[in-house]
Amino acid sequence: MALSVELSDRARQDIEQIAGYLSENWSEQVKLNFLVTLADKMRLIGQMPYLYKASRQEPSIRECVLTKHTVIFYRVTDQSVEIITIKGTRQRSGEF
Repeated sequence: MALSVELSDRARQDIEQIAGYLSENWSEQVKLNFLVTLADKMRLIGQMPYLYKASRQEPSIRECVLTKHTVIFYRVTDQSVEIITIKGTRQRSGEF
C-alpha cells in the first residue's frame, strides 16, 4: 500500500522558488517539465519510500535526485512520507 506524501512548508516554498526561477529564466515549458517530474517522483516515493539512499549526515532522511540540479530530501514515518526540502545540488545538504 502506498504512503501519502506530504509537503512541508519549506518544501512548498522551495517548489515555488524553483518554478518561479525556471519560468523567468528559462521557459514555461521547462517549469512544467520540472513540475511533472516532481509529481512523478513524489508518486514513486509514496509507493516505494525506501528506494532512495539514506543521507550520510542524517540517516533518517532520504535523498532522491530529482534532476541533475535538484535533490528531494524526505523522511518516512509509519503513515506517510514528508518531503522536507528540495535543494539545488550546489547547496549544502547538511542543513535540513
